Amino acid sequence: MKFLCGYNMNLDAVYSITREDIAELLASVDPTVLFDSFQRSSGDINSISDLLAGLVGCMQEGTGAEWFIQDVSVFSFLMEHFYERAVVRLGGNMAIMANVMSEMGAEEVVVNPVGDVGSISPLISGEGVVFPEESDNDVKSTFKGAKEKIVHFVFDFKKGLRFELFGKNITVPRENRFIATYDNVNTELYISPAFEDYSREYVKVANGAIVSGFNQLRSVYPDGSGPVEKFEKARSLMRGWKVLNSDLLVHAELGHFSTSELAVFIFTELSGIADSIGMNEDEIGMLFEIHGIPEERFQRIDSSIIVEACVKCIRATGLKKMVVHTRDLIVSVFRDTVSSCDHEIQSLEFGIMCAAFFAATGKLPLRSDLEDSVSEFSLSEYGLEQVGRVQALIDGNFDSCVGSGVGACGKYSDLNVCILPTLICDDPISTVGLGDTVMAATFLRWVELLNS
Repeated sequence: MKFLCGYNMNLDAVYSITREDIAELLASVDPTVLFDSFQRSSGDINSISDLLAGLVGCMQEGTGAEWFIQDVSVFSFLMEHFYERAVVRLGGNMAIMANVMSEMGAEEVVVNPVGDVGSISPLISGEGVVFPEESDNDVKSTFKGAKEKIVHFVFDFKKGLRFELFGKNITVPRENRFIATYDNVNTELYISPAFEDYSREYVKVANGAIVSGFNQLRSVYPDGSGPVEKFEKARSLMRGWKVLNSDLLVHAELGHFSTSELAVFIFTELSGIADSIGMNEDEIGMLFEIHGIPEERFQRIDSSIIVEACVKCIRATGLKKMVVHTRDLIVSVFRDTVSSCDHEIQSLEFGIMCAAFFAATGKLPLRSDLEDSVSEFSLSEYGLEQVGRVQALIDGNFDSCVGSGVGACGKYSDLNVCILPTLICDDPISTVGLGDTVMAATFLRWVELLNS
């Protein structure tokens, strides 16, 4: 199988935040200023207090988010205080997903070269990842800064971590991560001229494409432009791929946006191009304008609410398939024209196993040993409970899932619903990239099945 993959790539500096770190950071800021930052919670980081507001806010709720650093002094602070202590890993949805597909069986995955490729390529373990080479003309037309080293700071936090905030004891309810991003390249949704040209030829033999990085877009840019102008080039390129290869299967990964308005715009636009769109529970909550379900209701990870939201989004936009991945379960809602229950269960099982192994080890398993490598993991008990809730909604039978577990797939009105519990790693090395891992592996297997 051959794939195209765009658009974002960077280095992730992953740091597991501790109680002592939080106490030290809190002691460094004025409580009144910090309280003001909490009140704003704008998604922008202009100071250390803004950084803390985003980080601690996520830790309180056990949610994940990505905020954007606007002041270079904050980035300098992070580089000085955390970079040397962090684990530097492959980052960016595109890079992670391309690497997963290559490792798990794709023959070739052509990626959009962004940033300092020399520092990124050694972190890619998949042998089939292809970086299109740039011509002299490409280099001359390259966006300023597009070859610089791009670092995103990812703060992992563990369930049960305790700290004090404004005189109140806080206990983190579940593991997650907060990302502080200083990036003037991926936020432009930069597309390398080399990738643009190469993809127009390669797409003729490609089986699938994964696109992501749209969540890096900003509501407004220093030159006065907005996200619509930045998105247009990517949209035009994707539509061109479909014209050149009508059989091409395209998956888009949504990501966490700075505003719900931007999330709704991108989701709606992608629904007319992509064959499937994936996201987590935080990201589907941002689509309130489409499904009408309050964002806070998704934090309970209620499968029936997720199904209801997916159904409404699909009907409102014409999307073919929507996948929501969470810690405990994965839900896929799709039309008859794009998939089947058998294909969904097989592909989701594959993705779940890959993500579980990655969570436990930080590596991807050998495909030939995949089932054996996850045989010791347990199915999420909460996920199994949620399978029962969906079973009550759909006219379907239980189907076997990984190991001793069960999933369900059946009709919900004119659409199909598939749900599977995940495999749980009690002490994950990192939560970063798990959504990308499960969706890349799932998409790879789905394309294989549809082409078999």
